[in-house]
Amino acid sequence: MTKTSQKIVLYASYQTGETLPGYVRYALKHLSETDFKVVLLTNDRELSQETYEFLADNNIELFLTQNRGFDFGMWRRYLQLQANSSIPVGGSTSVNNGGYERILLINDSIVFYQNKFAEFIQKAEESKADVVSLTSNTEFAPHLQSFFLYMKPAAMGVFFLHLFETPEQLEFYGATRNLEVALSEKFAEAEIHMEALYHTERPVFFAYKELIEQGAGFIKRKLLQRRFNHEEKKHFVRYHAYDALNENYLVLIKKAGFAKDFDESWFPKCLDTRAMRVKDFLWEKTFQLVGFPIKRFLDKFK
Repeated sequence: MTKTSQKIVLYASYQTGETLPGYVRYALKHLSETDFKVVLLTNDRELSQETYEFLADNNIELFLTQNRGFDFGMWRRYLQLQANSSIPVGGSTSVNNGGYERILLINDSIVFYQNKFAEFIQKAEESKADVVSLTSNTEFAPHLQSFFLYMKPAAMGVFFLHLFETPEQLEFYGATRNLEVALSEKFAEAEIHMEALYHTERPVFFAYKELIEQGAGFIKRKLLQRRFNHEEKKHFVRYHAYDALNENYLVLIKKAGFAKDFDESWFPKCLDTRAMRVKDFLWEKTFQLVGFPIKRFLDKFK
């Protein structure tokens, strides 16, 4: 398939070790089968010879960078480098579409267990929207989620200005609010048409059971790993999503089906031990049935 540097996938991934997780390799391999140039942006470290060979075999560019600023920091440094290299000697360049026809931003917070990338791209192209994501969220403010963000030229000027003008964020929720959420706000101000391909009845972070049943073919890695701190777990309970927090998503995925060329061992493992799950079950259920209703009652009198 003929590829063009004017259509580019920027896959941001923070990992440790010399190799790439199986689910990352799976996504990269199938993205490389599209007509997009694929770039892996990852934290600077020693990689194995096998990893370099995998990237070369699939014509994937490697961009090693600092572990700073999360995925938006990686995207910013790569695109800034490309912008700087395109400035002629003694000349200048303006921020417009950066010379790209399409930009697809992806990060490894999502495990794609089915190869639906060609379908996602086709649906994004068929959409009248200028920027398309797989899902949207209303936390902080309504916004498209940046783990898959497909941009056409009309959206790129706003994107580049926002990315380069916003200070690099060193705290996760700062990056979410000031870069991801604020980007959709900037799109709305500029009357850039946005669309999400999948919709759920519940807020999306609590609705991955719905997405699995819809055959979306992707899941938040954090849900598989149960990688939540105490406050995040309370957030689920507070919004009556106790079931979503404790759902066995791997069982649901197996029932719905994952791709034949996706190895089950590539699913990230749950980080909780059985003892931790029992301990969490006790306080979460108590908080759900007693603690939060009392707190809500007392808040009425503040």
